[in-house]
Amino acid sequence: MNSEPVSHMFKLVALGDGAVGKTSCIKRYTEDSFSEQYIMTIGTTFALKTVEVDSSEGNKITARVVLWDLAGQPTYNELRRRYMAGASMGIIVYDVTRPQTFLDIGEWFTKFITVCPNAVVAVVANKIDRPDRLVPPEAGDMVKEWLDVLHYETSAKSGKNIDTLFSELVLGAIDKQKKLGPMEPGFHGASQSKPFKTT
Repeated sequence: MNSEPVSHMFKLVALGDGAVGKTSCIKRYTEDSFSEQYIMTIGTTFALKTVEVDSSEGNKITARVVLWDLAGQPTYNELRRRYMAGASMGIIVYDVTRPQTFLDIGEWFTKFITVCPNAVVAVVANKIDRPDRLVPPEAGDMVKEWLDVLHYETSAKSGKNIDTLFSELVLGAIDKQKKLGPMEPGFHGASQSKPFKTT
């Protein structure tokens, strides 16, 4: 258990086309588990994770993150927009074996940043363990510069870079929150409705 009291609470949303590994990335981070079987996310699901990070000043900070997994199918456009509201972090995931999922990143980014202009965003190249990779690492570097976002190469299957991805997002959200000022006492970057329990 973390010894420090929770001082920050953030909302993160996972975006991207269907079957790119959004759910798998979240499950690997929150449960350290992975399943080869694909089960389509219906609407939205969420998970909680309490994490301890070292701030830029060297202090240990305990944050609780609510990770919203939003279905990628077009039929959920309006639902996704509602659940994006109040997010302080977003990951946009693409599948390195499916180039179209990479080409759709710009559209996902625009949709998210329109609703959450101050959020910290990471573009995630997932499934790098696969031998049939078609999207090269250089493409991710290009998107990083083009959109001015974080970029990570991950494998939800092996766990490669998953913890780094989420920990650095939390640090980015903490730094941005310092610059922007508090949104709500003890509850940073989340919507006011709080549709979940934190116990």
